[in-house]
Order: sequence, then structure tokens, then C-alpha cells
Amino acid sequence: MATTTDTRTVKALKTEVKDQKEQISRLLKRMNTMADDIHTLRGELGRFKSDVASDVKYLTTRVDS
Repeated sequence: MATTTDTRTVKALKTEVKDQKEQISRLLKRMNTMADDIHTLRGELGRFKSDVASDVKYLTTRVDS
């Protein structure tokens, strides 16, 4: 038969496991958000590079004319 100490320990461990599951869930959600943000930033950076290249080409053409 389980002693009172064992029962308290089991309850404490169950609570800790529950807390850890919730924390893992929050962290996974944050990681997904960060992955989405990185994807968006990569797209914006690609467009920025393209826009800068177009501007440099335009300025080079104007200066050479």
C-alpha cells in the first residue's frame, strides 16, 4: 500500500508533468510563429534585394547617359 509520502510525490510529479506539457505547448507555438516570421522576412528580403538592384541599374543607366 502507498504511503502518504508516495502519494504526495506522485501528485507533485503529475503536477510538474502537466506544467511541463503546457510549457512545451507554448514553446512550440512560439517556434511556429517564429518560423512563419522568418519565412516572411526571407520573402521581404528577396523583394528588397530585387528593388535595390533595379534602383542601382536605373541610376547606373542615368549616370552613363
